[in-house]
Amino acid sequence: MGPMTLLYNAGTIDVSTEGLFPPDIRTALCTDRGYVIVVSGEPGTGKSLFAQEIVREFPNSCAILTDKEGWGEIRTGPSPAFDAWKERHVVVDYWRPVTWSGSHRASFLQKINELVAAEPRLRDFDTIVVDSWTGLVEPIDSARRTEILQSLVQTAREEKKKLVLIADTSMPGGDLSRLNHVADAILRLEKVRTDGRMYRQLVIEKLRSMPIAQDTFVFTLDRGFFTYVPWYVHQYPPIMIEREPLGDPSPDRMSTGNRSFDTLTGGGFVKGTLSIIEVDNLGAPYLETIYLPFLSNHLQLGRPAIVLLPEGWSPERFTSGLSQFVDREIVEKQVVFFGRQALGKKGNVRSIDDDPWKTLQEIRYEASQLERRFGMDVTELFALDTLENKYGAAHVQELMAEVTAALPDTKRVTLTILGRQQAIKSTSLCHAIQLRVQEIGGVLTVCGANPRTNFFAIRPLLSGGFLDFDLLPIV
Repeated sequence: MGPMTLLYNAGTIDVSTEGLFPPDIRTALCTDRGYVIVVSGEPGTGKSLFAQEIVREFPNSCAILTDKEGWGEIRTGPSPAFDAWKERHVVVDYWRPVTWSGSHRASFLQKINELVAAEPRLRDFDTIVVDSWTGLVEPIDSARRTEILQSLVQTAREEKKKLVLIADTSMPGGDLSRLNHVADAILRLEKVRTDGRMYRQLVIEKLRSMPIAQDTFVFTLDRGFFTYVPWYVHQYPPIMIEREPLGDPSPDRMSTGNRSFDTLTGGGFVKGTLSIIEVDNLGAPYLETIYLPFLSNHLQLGRPAIVLLPEGWSPERFTSGLSQFVDREIVEKQVVFFGRQALGKKGNVRSIDDDPWKTLQEIRYEASQLERRFGMDVTELFALDTLENKYGAAHVQELMAEVTAALPDTKRVTLTILGRQQAIKSTSLCHAIQLRVQEIGGVLTVCGANPRTNFFAIRPLLSGGFLDFDLLPIV
């Protein structure tokens, strides 16, 4: 069968690193009335790259750069080339002679040219991006900055211009407060650190006269382009598997079933060791992101598996996901399920005993039977919440210590699924590889704790004519 069925449909949103805006911001930039947008953030949060995307995406736009923020050669990428880049930007000098006349009857273009004091003078544009406002008004007496700002904002609205002002959050003299006060839209770019890692997000704090569908977006600066990751809360990317199974990358490693995950783990799961998958919660799609590519690949290669089901999961629920990529008969033949609620008429379903050590003996017996039948090492997938709820954390740690100690004498791969809220912690288990699957700003992400990596967002990928998914770096 052709394993191409989508389990989750995230729509047809294009995900690329060619430059993308959240739809609400694009709507604001395309409005038919004057609009003032303030973009703020600490140094290094991506403000200048965000400004570049505006100039890149909107042909009738212009960038005013201070000598502190000169972009140099802008990266055009695959989007419309900057054939007229020289005519679409100006770099202003701190030492320029600013002679602000204060005439409120002057046009928006006249006021901009007077403030910039550059030759040749700018022509008329629909959108003006100032990077940064701090550097632009720095030579001007602070008492006149408010007057200049109010005059520009008023004329921009009257002439239906878009004025985008980039500002550092560390701006002196209360300038940021004045900007936010007159702005129609306030955007904040920030770095967020969690688990010793950093990712970036864009927050919409204000969007005058427009509904906000979502106010926080994860974004990436991959390859020097600002790109937001456009999946909304509770809408996840499709989980897709390549038609042809992946072989083991090396004799001592087993493929994860996905090329991106193989790269993330340094070449797949290590045989004869314990690997940990830590998840935000034990529901879909967190588990399915890992186990579907892995087990579907595993079973297509003719290998057997033992699955200790997560709490509340039936064998039927687990099989329904796998059966979209491999035949049900293969699952029933090559997988033995254990679980607290593992009931059914199938011969491959077992319930767990009240005695934890007897349960371990039964798992080992079933594993040896599968290995004898198929002539291949069995793979074990254990959801530790089931064991913890049945026996308690202390007993589970003892069980896993016993399992881990016996693994080096085998070629087995044992994966343990660990919920972030469980009493058992990854630090109490001896493991070779640890991945974390979690949601950040509505985006399903993966990061490596061992080997250590930053965050990656899962995205659809069409490679070799078959559907798969890839990891988009969040940097």
